[in-house]
Amino acid sequence: MNPPKVSVIIPVYNTEEYIGETLNSIINQTLKDIEIIVINDGSTDNSLHIINEYAQRDSRITVFTQANQGQSIARNFGILQACGDYLYFMDSDDLLDECTLELCFHKCETENLDFVIFNGETIKNPSSNIKLTYNHCTSYDENTLPDGLTIIKKQLANKIFTPSPCLSFIKANYLRTNNIKFYPNIIHEDQLFTFNLYLKAKRISSIPRPLFKRRIRNNSTMTQRFSLKNMNGYFTVSNEILKHRQDGNNVLNKTIDLFLFQMLNATSYGASTLPFKDRVHVVKILIFKYFRYVTVKSILRILLSALLNKHKSCL
Repeated sequence: MNPPKVSVIIPVYNTEEYIGETLNSIINQTLKDIEIIVINDGSTDNSLHIINEYAQRDSRITVFTQANQGQSIARNFGILQACGDYLYFMDSDDLLDECTLELCFHKCETENLDFVIFNGETIKNPSSNIKLTYNHCTSYDENTLPDGLTIIKKQLANKIFTPSPCLSFIKANYLRTNNIKFYPNIIHEDQLFTFNLYLKAKRISSIPRPLFKRRIRNNSTMTQRFSLKNMNGYFTVSNEILKHRQDGNNVLNKTIDLFLFQMLNATSYGASTLPFKDRVHVVKILIFKYFRYVTVKSILRILLSALLNKHKSCL
């Protein structure tokens, strides 16, 4: 029996309200030769029951259950189980246009790609005013497909880099050959995964259409209150990315510098909301370990906000 064309990997944790809609968007893909690997990551709501009901109706769905270990470990487990020629990582509360997998598979096969990227947009949510776009597809010469470093450099230069793995359709052999995995037990692991994905790719193309639909909801990673755990995740990502620096490779090193500059300066907005003690801790790390990647303005944003809040608390 031939392996499926695509393995769709879906970690699930307490998304009973949305998982059915998500599964429908994958089941109804125009590309039918797929397997759907669902990893229940210790859900305490009705998610597992819903998943099992879908699995009884569709033999392409395989369900695994593990104690809650986080999205990275669940995704890495899914990679180990996957038999498809290509991999797609789906979040359990989002949606995908029904033609997506077929479009991506055809493009990867005809152009012999390591992976293909596409755009996304947010689902309208009456309870949230947040509206994001994920237009990270860049123009390039169709006759000469760019490598990953070329694409990420252009994305960073245009400030359109987005780390979500849900915007990439990846050749399984490419991922496994280069041992690209999700870093466990941190927040913002997507930053590191996607950077590594681009770094080692030789052939990338894009489909400049908003095929992915991101749901903005309460109690998700995107909407939860910023904490020290967020900053520790960014620091871990920074440390891992710095390991890729190479003496004499100016293009690579400048790309790493720009990536860290944009990521770490962006964290100053969230860090400015932390408790005073945590802000001071963050500023010390930024100054002593990453000062070349952060501006004085970012440091002051964190410090002055912290001092102001401390002053108010003493009144």
